[in-house]
Amino acid sequence: MIDEFLGTAINAVESSGKFLVQYFEKLHDSRQKNENIRDLVTEVDILAENNIKKILSSRFPKHNIIAEESGGLDINSEYCWHVDPIDGTVNYSQGIPLCAVSIGLELNGEIIVGAVNNPFTGEFFYASQGNGAFLNGHEIRVSEKNKLEECLFVAAFSSESDSRKHKEYKIFGKMNDKTRGVLRIGSAALSLAYLACGRIDGFWVNGLYAWDIAGGLALVMEAGGQISNIHGNAFVIGESTLVASNSFIHNSFLKELNEHKIN
Repeated sequence: MIDEFLGTAINAVESSGKFLVQYFEKLHDSRQKNENIRDLVTEVDILAENNIKKILSSRFPKHNIIAEESGGLDINSEYCWHVDPIDGTVNYSQGIPLCAVSIGLELNGEIIVGAVNNPFTGEFFYASQGNGAFLNGHEIRVSEKNKLEECLFVAAFSSESDSRKHKEYKIFGKMNDKTRGVLRIGSAALSLAYLACGRIDGFWVNGLYAWDIAGGLALVMEAGGQISNIHGNAFVIGESTLVASNSFIHNSFLKELNEHKIN
């Protein structure tokens, strides 16, 4: 059955990625969803999300779906699809092709399938529980670096303007100085995909939603990575802080983040 789940996820993100390419740099209609100036939605978000939901609901009509733009479809199922039609909408709306369509399938609190597609680079990441993680058909693994100073990281900050920002910028600077660098790329899904294939070595985020990370979580877990909350305990969908890395640096990575109290 898990092969059917994965096949459907792949179909959904692949077909929706075509909308992103078709309308790229042709849209001038992005708007704020709320008071946050970086929380945007475009026509393409809606088109891609509707396409994904149509595919998922037609194949699995008894599954829950939580989508970024249209909210949740709760029919009391143990399965729940987390859908982000464009993870990196700000990048997309600015004509920067660093974004992805991302889907993750949750079963009783555990992500068992993930698919992340950046149609602009032709990179298609996917994973299913117990079957490994892949990039365009080739199996991928996290890096094997064991020294923080040799590692490259990505950070994703919360979009809210509150008291956490000072702490987030502080730890960003500290980690940047102690390592090969810390990036902000505007897409949590791609950050986790890059971690899964060894391009970066660690990722942390404070304040994102499940749809931002669900697809990428499956990739990292199946690629041999380690995921936890800020306290080193098992990460639970819905928690505010996620820490992900290869298994060699995870404990020292957590120690650095906790020393600066990011949460």
